[in-house]
Amino acid sequence: MAGAGLPVAVTPRGAGWAQARAAAARYRHVVCHGRLADWAAADGPSPCELLGADWPRYRSAREPDVRARLMGSRLLLRGVVAAVAGTEPERVRLGRDGNGRPVVLAPPGLDAGLSHTAGVLVAGAAAGRRIGVDVEAASRCLLAPGLAGRFCHPRELAGLRQLPPGERNLALVRRWTLKEAYTKALGVGLAHDFTRLCPRPEQDGDGWTLGSGAPGWRLRCDEVDGGFLVARALGPWAPASPPYAGPPHSSQ
Repeated sequence: MAGAGLPVAVTPRGAGWAQARAAAARYRHVVCHGRLADWAAADGPSPCELLGADWPRYRSAREPDVRARLMGSRLLLRGVVAAVAGTEPERVRLGRDGNGRPVVLAPPGLDAGLSHTAGVLVAGAAAGRRIGVDVEAASRCLLAPGLAGRFCHPRELAGLRQLPPGERNLALVRRWTLKEAYTKALGVGLAHDFTRLCPRPEQDGDGWTLGSGAPGWRLRCDEVDGGFLVARALGPWAPASPPYAGPPHSSQ
């Protein structure tokens, strides 16, 4: 995908954030990933202050893992949004829409996405366009009988049969992750009929497109340390994007 960088590994103690801010300044978006254990244990504001609309969900959650994931993912997302907006994390306010999709309440003109699996968090933010992200273990088994037919386009199934058997599962996981990122960006998730989506590799890059059915959308899927695939979907540019402030000057 032209105009996109690799996902950046970041920690609450500052590692990776200079690279994230540089990517945000260059591409007007950035995707970061981190370990849930690190972010759940990080210092930050109170749950009520950080979570906003998710505070009742946190308060009623009985499972410690749910609370840890809510806090850790929002702390990471707050930092990612700040990197794109050119501000401090404390100035970022997050919410969610009626479908549970994260919403950036402040600063204006930004979009955000979140995903998690097996102790890994992924967050993305973009200025002036929609963004969705997804993360899956590359080893996730999707070759169960009949499963591919439930989410693959007929052209994808035909292409899958042409691959060596040892490459088919990874190809399926990659396509699943790309579709998840796109439908999360739309705010519909699994309610979308995945069999109608057929990501196609770009001829002159390492990204993917969805053809005439989704003009202006660009997708990308990268493998990160630990054997996980991280996908992003970026929508068309908004007609009038707000002024872009650039990366923040202070360290995080």
